[in-house]
Amino acid sequence: MEEREVCAAIPNAALAELGNFLRQCGSTLSPTEAVVHALKLWMDTQKKASEPPRGYQWKCLFLPHGSQVRMFYQDAWEYASVRDDELIYRGYSVSPHQMALEIGGKGRNAWRDLWVQRPADQHWRTATELRNEQRRRLAAKPNSPMEAMTAAARCMSDTLKSALLLVEQANHQTAQLFNRRQPKHRRHDDQMIDACMED
Repeated sequence: MEEREVCAAIPNAALAELGNFLRQCGSTLSPTEAVVHALKLWMDTQKKASEPPRGYQWKCLFLPHGSQVRMFYQDAWEYASVRDDELIYRGYSVSPHQMALEIGGKGRNAWRDLWVQRPADQHWRTATELRNEQRRRLAAKPNSPMEAMTAAARCMSDTLKSALLLVEQANHQTAQLFNRRQPKHRRHDDQMIDACMED
């Protein structure tokens, strides 16, 4: 592909500011080279921003690419890292549960025993702490109008079912009281009185 030079309209003030900045920094780049470099960097950033985030989804907790996971066992820390969409421990793709079992054996709870440091985190935090924080964040999130309507409809449906059960129970009890005087439940002497009246 043939390279062509295209003149871009860059305001004189911005070009002068760029030239001054390059001189102050001691850069060997010309203003044109700096502009080309900045454009390439901007395009790369835009491409990365449009890609879905890479990382490991651990139930409700997302661990971005580059996250570190560790567990303390027998006076030593064991480490794993998130690469792309996998949690890698000792060169193998594992789940957090498998990692905890591999390190500590049976009876290990990965949420309790594992510590996580995501790329944006300054400190290590327990997986349980991160999970609880995520749950609180989701619980505090306001419902969309559609979610609110769905919840209201579900509540109304449950209320209607309860009311129908109460009506059915009341009808059943009323029917039992009415049926007590049916012939099979009448006393024998009640029938004898009827027979005497025929004489």
